[in-house]
Amino acid sequence: MAKIVFLVCLLGVNIGIIAQKETPKTKTEVTILFTQDSSNAQVYQLRCITNSADLFGTINFYNSKGVLILQLKEIEIPHAPGYHGIDISEFPKGMVKIEMFIDDVAYTKNFRL
Repeated sequence: MAKIVFLVCLLGVNIGIIAQKETPKTKTEVTILFTQDSSNAQVYQLRCITNSADLFGTINFYNSKGVLILQLKEIEIPHAPGYHGIDISEFPKGMVKIEMFIDDVAYTKNFRL
């Protein structure tokens, strides 16, 4: 009988230890790149370097006054080396802010056109 109680106690301790072990969440890191295409000056390549496995999200482009000029909803996240070609011919000159939602968190970066 003592062996059974000991095994039950040991099992309970192990279950408690297993329940407490939680895989630590890694911080999502995102670097947004927006570079001019080498073959067409009116097209920029948008890509990101991230440790997230998120595949789809929303990407917003704002002018220097914070006005939304382009929104890409539920679009594939352009994980490097892949990219989205963005035609900037109708974008205003100056600063453009890109906001990319990855894992439901907004990441932003400013670029000068």
